Amino acid sequence: MQTSPVEIYWSDARKFLFRFFFAYLFIYCFPFPFDSFEFTKPVAQPYYDFLDFIIPRIGESWFHLKAKTAFPLFDKVDDSYYGLVHLYTALIISFIATIIWTLLDRKRKNYEILNQWLRLYLRFFLVAYLFGYGFVKVFPSQFQPITANRLTQTVGDQSPMLLAWNFMGYSSVFQRILGISEVLAGILLLFRRTTTVGAILSFGVFGFVVMMDFSFNVPVRLLSSHLLFISAFLFLGDGNRLMKVFFLNKPIAAVVERSLIGHRMYSRIFTGLLIILGICLFYSQIIISRRSEREFGWKAPQSPLYGVFNTSYFIRNHDTIPPLETDSLRWKQLVIDGGSWNQQGVIKVSSDKRTIYNIIADTLKHNLQINSTHDTTEKYSFHYTIPDSTHLFITGIWKKDSIEVLMDKYDLNNFLLHREKFIWINE
Repeated sequence: MQTSPVEIYWSDARKFLFRFFFAYLFIYCFPFPFDSFEFTKPVAQPYYDFLDFIIPRIGESWFHLKAKTAFPLFDKVDDSYYGLVHLYTALIISFIATIIWTLLDRKRKNYEILNQWLRLYLRFFLVAYLFGYGFVKVFPSQFQPITANRLTQTVGDQSPMLLAWNFMGYSSVFQRILGISEVLAGILLLFRRTTTVGAILSFGVFGFVVMMDFSFNVPVRLLSSHLLFISAFLFLGDGNRLMKVFFLNKPIAAVVERSLIGHRMYSRIFTGLLIILGICLFYSQIIISRRSEREFGWKAPQSPLYGVFNTSYFIRNHDTIPPLETDSLRWKQLVIDGGSWNQQGVIKVSSDKRTIYNIIADTLKHNLQINSTHDTTEKYSFHYTIPDSTHLFITGIWKKDSIEVLMDKYDLNNFLLHREKFIWINE
């Protein structure tokens, strides 16, 4: 016979820990699900405005940290002083709330029902991130393909994060397999009977994410670590049952699942709302990910002059300039990267210094607009012609000097990373 919740006695330590984790996890996850959809974000915006007001002040007065905002609606979970102050503040508030809660509710036998509500909330919170992480890999856009700019960078010039992005971006198949695993974990978490297996799979995929974030200095370690912890929190709720099945070889009784809401009509309404929420999370992430794939993922159109161009000759103020290694003005290489969403490029001079610019090509007027990504006053307008398929001729004013540059288009297949594809047999 199944023991009713009122007959289950929790130890004082277990009740104390539950109160703390309930308070902390709710503070951390809130205002989910109101921040998950465009049409509900106005509901969540006042809360984020409040955080943007209070967190910098707490950071300065309590922790002597400049917790400035950086990424709208994302500051509280990224690896910044803002995210760190939010974390410290949540811990302090949770501890104070736990003490007060303990003093006011010392005679409570257990929190079985409240624990079920918390698990339900955390399940759907995880689902939102699993669908978000998963579908941007199923429709590859989180890790972009290795472009011309990245091909021309040496390994030593890449940040650890960019190195990881290149590793992931090389293979769309690898991305999709990881994405399918994340989406599958999210689907399993939608249903109470498959929560444990979904949480175990979620723990595995977020374990990979945490390992990558820490190993390659990806600045979302606070978020990924919390998602990993929440996954563990969910499946460790069945820790005793899992121990008996996988390690002790003992039989276990089936769990008797009770409705969280006793009234049948209200229970059906609530179940319907959960179904709508699950469908909306699933469908919205598909729409967002497919749009991202078309705009800046694997299906994004390339820039009209996309490619790598090496200087054949460089004329400055009507004088042909030789390729001296000390020359910081003569172009050695021009890389035009990106697509319609982000037409960036790199100018590499003879001294091997590389500078990133925003490059916009007007194919109708044959104009090339090159603007500095750091100095708004540094803007250049060039005219270009394409004598043939392998050359690019550019004229204009560069650093107050008139220039004429003939450039040879470099075959990207000369890069092994670009040329080599999957093959079954290697000899």
